[in-house]
Amino acid sequence: MIFINTEIYNYICKTEEQLNNSGFNNPIEFAEWTYEKAKINLSATFPNFPIYNNFIYWCNLGINIGSEQNKIRPALILRSFKQSPICTILPLTSKRLQDKFQFHIDLENLNSTVLIEQIRVISKLRFLNPYRLKGKLVTISQNDWDKINIQLENLYKLRPLSK
Repeated sequence: MIFINTEIYNYICKTEEQLNNSGFNNPIEFAEWTYEKAKINLSATFPNFPIYNNFIYWCNLGINIGSEQNKIRPALILRSFKQSPICTILPLTSKRLQDKFQFHIDLENLNSTVLIEQIRVISKLRFLNPYRLKGKLVTISQNDWDKINIQLENLYKLRPLSK
């Protein structure tokens, strides 16, 4: 007979009850992500490929809350330092949104939109592979780079404090 830690078991039961009572769309998906997250966290295997700023990589963003980008998807590396276990990304959509939100940048050379408002810091453990087209690493155009920088400044530049 296998025994599970009582505290872990209690949290699993509470989570199941919460998911069942909340009308959460897919509790199995949530449970699968909990398992995947534990595997990722416990593997502690960082990618064996270099991570470059302004390039796109596949990463596992998991199951998140509300409208946050989920699942395995491409992400633009905004800032990465070689010795750091984390980096800052901008998630991409899997299809071009073509909406008129100023903080959504449709990329010129990809069928994706950069979601500026969903900037986040993630562990490099979440990276799966570089995004490649015809065997080459994918980066963004200068025009996209300029648009992204303008929106980053518009959205995240500190404003003066009210007196």
